[in-house]
Amino acid sequence: MRLYIALLLLVSCSNTSFTQDDGNEEKMFWQKGRRLTWDDYKGKKQKRFAAASTVYSMYRTIYINADKNIVASVKAVFYPKDSWKNSYIDDALLAHEQRHFDIVELYARKLRKQLNEIKVKDKNDAEQKLDSLYTIIDKEMDAFQDKYDEDTDYSMAHDEQHTWIKKIDADIESLATYQNTEVRLKKVF
Repeated sequence: MRLYIALLLLVSCSNTSFTQDDGNEEKMFWQKGRRLTWDDYKGKKQKRFAAASTVYSMYRTIYINADKNIVASVKAVFYPKDSWKNSYIDDALLAHEQRHFDIVELYARKLRKQLNEIKVKDKNDAEQKLDSLYTIIDKEMDAFQDKYDEDTDYSMAHDEQHTWIKKIDADIESLATYQNTEVRLKKVF
C-alpha cells in the first residue's frame, strides 16, 4: 500500500520543447514574484501514476527592431492548458513544479548571457547562432531537470527539495544581469 501511495505521488517528468509562437496557445511567461498556483494547471488530467505535469519551453526568436538592431528574445514559458494535476496535490508538490519552471528561466538567462557575448553578421547569422547555442543549453537544462527530479525524488525528499529550492533561487539571482528577455546582439563590422 505504501508503494502504491508513493507511486501516486510521483510527479511526471516535465516536458520541454521549442514551439513557435502561433499566437493562439495560452501561455504564461516567467516573472519574478509570480508563482504558479494549482489554478494555473488547466489541462485534462492524465491516467498515469503522477500527481501533476508541468509543461514548459524556452521560447526564442530573432527580430530587427525599429532602430535596425538585431534583437534576440528568449523567454521561459509555461503552458496552462497542457499542464495538469490530479487530486493528490499539495503545497510541497506545487513548490517542486514551480522550480521546474524556474529552471527554465535559469537556462533562459544562461542563453541570454551567451547571446550577449557573440557577434553576428545579419539576422540569418543570428538565427543560426541562436539555434546552435539553444541546442547546447537545452541539453544542459534537460540534464539539470532530470537531476533535480532524481535528487528530490520528485518532491518526496523534503530535505533535498529545500536544498534545491535554495540552489535554484541563488543560481537565478546570480544571473540577474540577464533577466531582461531581450538581448541586442552585437554586429560584426
